Amino acid sequence: MNIEKIEPLSDLELYELIVAAYPDTFIEYSEDCIWDEVMQFAEDMFGDLSMLSEFVGRIVLLTMPMTSPISKELSHCLGKVIVKGNQAMMTAVVKRPA
Repeated sequence: MNIEKIEPLSDLELYELIVAAYPDTFIEYSEDCIWDEVMQFAEDMFGDLSMLSEFVGRIVLLTMPMTSPISKELSHCLGKVIVKGNQAMMTAVVKRPA
């Protein structure tokens, strides 16, 4: 792992990751503003959010790099995976250059 590439998650990345990871708790496309609810849930569940953001920022660099179909760039990604037939597609909520 290249120590220079480690970047903690932004608040938005953390929010999106929590919503994607807990679909039984949060409705992804809710019309209500659930920002505070999600952030409180994350804090209750994991404690210090800055430590969590730092940890996940390191974990994302351990994922298998993926090639963007448009730019052909390699990236480490975390996000919701959808499998259709023999293809797996991801909407990345956390993305770091490989």
